[in-house]
Amino acid sequence: MSRLSGNARLDDRGRLVLPAGFRSKLGLKPGDEVRISEESDGSLRVESRQTAAHALIGLAGSLDHSALDDLATDRRRQAAAEGADAARSGQMLSASADAVRSR
Repeated sequence: MSRLSGNARLDDRGRLVLPAGFRSKLGLKPGDEVRISEESDGSLRVESRQTAAHALIGLAGSLDHSALDDLATDRRRQAAAEGADAARSGQMLSASADAVRSR
């Protein structure tokens, strides 16, 4: 990935205009929000909101699969376990009823 470098000047209201090359590379359009943070060396980091969000998601896990798929898989497992429990309970109730009838 190529790195851009450039200069910008603050206006009298504290606004900074990002050069077109940076806006294009970050996929920024008028009205988009950016995240600005100070790095440990005093430099400023500017990220598009999408890039910042992907970084946070990366901390939580991989994007190689859907969280909804994971939830659906977990729910299917739970439903199967609940069904097995219900079947065992039904067998126990049936056995108890048979024992009562045989008396």
